[in-house]
Amino acid sequence: MTGKSDRDEFVRLVDDHGAVLFGMLRRLCGNASDADDVYQETAIRIWQRFATRPDVRNPRAWLLTIAYRAYADWADKRRTSEELWDTADTRLDGPDQRALKVEEAQQVGLAVERLSDPLRRVVILHYTGGLTLHETAEALGCCEGTVKSRLNAAITKLRSMLP
Repeated sequence: MTGKSDRDEFVRLVDDHGAVLFGMLRRLCGNASDADDVYQETAIRIWQRFATRPDVRNPRAWLLTIAYRAYADWADKRRTSEELWDTADTRLDGPDQRALKVEEAQQVGLAVERLSDPLRRVVILHYTGGLTLHETAEALGCCEGTVKSRLNAAITKLRSMLP
């Protein structure tokens, strides 16, 4: 049974890492609505595992791994074709720069969506999720060499797709 200290720690982890989790899920799902559903499932899974959580140096990696697996389960049940890649930081730019950044972000997002699933997943976990190579490998259940190889292949493919 989890106590008040577990609840406090759970809330702190969600406060500290929730935005990153949701951002990764949004990219994986392709839209905010589906990402919200998977995020809720992720929160449930985190809470269910919270009392027996491993002692990890990087709690974000543990949380992102749970989120990725919740996404993978969701994706097995349902695929969507919607795409939302409006992630450019536009707070400090004028309208011209904001429009250009949004357009560039959408182009990159669409290019990432056209990658094969193995390449797309490694790009999203490593670059969007901010996981290290080792943490990405653990989340995907493969070795670091595979992650490096997939990242290299993905970057090469993205360079050929983008102007």
